[in-house]
Amino acid sequence: MSASAPRRSGRWRVASRRRRRGGGSTGDPLIRRELRGPGRAGLHVPILPLGDPDGPPIVLLPGLTDGLHPVSRPAARRLFDTLPVPMERCRGLVLSYRHPLAAPVATDVLADDLAEVLDGLLARPAVLVGHSMGTLVAQHLAARRPDLIAGLVLSAPLLTVDAQLRAVVERWAALARERRWDDLAEDALTCSYTGEELDRRRALAAALPPEAPDEELRTRHLALCQACLTHEAPASLAVIDAPALVLAGAVDPVAPPHHAERLAAVLPQARLHVLPGLAHGFPEQAAPHFTALVTSFLGEVTAACAAWTGADGR
Repeated sequence: MSASAPRRSGRWRVASRRRRRGGGSTGDPLIRRELRGPGRAGLHVPILPLGDPDGPPIVLLPGLTDGLHPVSRPAARRLFDTLPVPMERCRGLVLSYRHPLAAPVATDVLADDLAEVLDGLLARPAVLVGHSMGTLVAQHLAARRPDLIAGLVLSAPLLTVDAQLRAVVERWAALARERRWDDLAEDALTCSYTGEELDRRRALAAALPPEAPDEELRTRHLALCQACLTHEAPASLAVIDAPALVLAGAVDPVAPPHHAERLAAVLPQARLHVLPGLAHGFPEQAAPHFTALVTSFLGEVTAACAAWTGADGR
């Protein structure tokens, strides 16, 4: 679900520089897609476009970070100055969950929102890249709309709401309800990093203390915590036949590797990598290794799926 504490350095801060649609860096880059259908009046999904607008699509699904750092906020967009995937020849779309967002909402409903958005935006299947809670939404999206999916990168994935996950999310929700933002930040750092990297992140947080989230962000964070805690897995994950790269940190206290191992065992085309000595923030802490794994996987999907690469091989 990503370390969800307010901070200046963000999840996915690991690789290539972004290039705005059209090459610009000023103005409002967001796309806003209105949702339709029963119960969706007045709702929209903000989308941050990155990379090459004509390239093959890669869709990034956020975790709990989207509660306190949605891409609708200009400050949060800076968290995507660097990414864990090679964007130079890809059409990157960083999706936020519905706005406004309030409880109750379920992970399958969030997946339906995103399916509607992708239906209207994309002419060919995309690779989904999800981290933590984003992998819960990705599972529903891939099971319900396989026509939209060319491949899956599931980073720190979750499969079921077990006692360990419930304890972490309930703790983070309680800290947010009590507006104990410093404690939430420290808890999230402890869950995300190990060794010298944890020390470095703590020093950075002390030197650059972030502003406290406003009430809208607090409400949003609590709604996503509830969505995570009430998650029900798709009836059958075996129907997800897209190639899948499943990545886990060996000492992740939020999404222990047994989630990734069970998920990789049931997905027909999954491969599993467990990164030793790393916790929930391994995409940042092990940036070169993570990026190499993702880049290799994307290259294989590109070569294998003509519908994704397009006639010109891009």
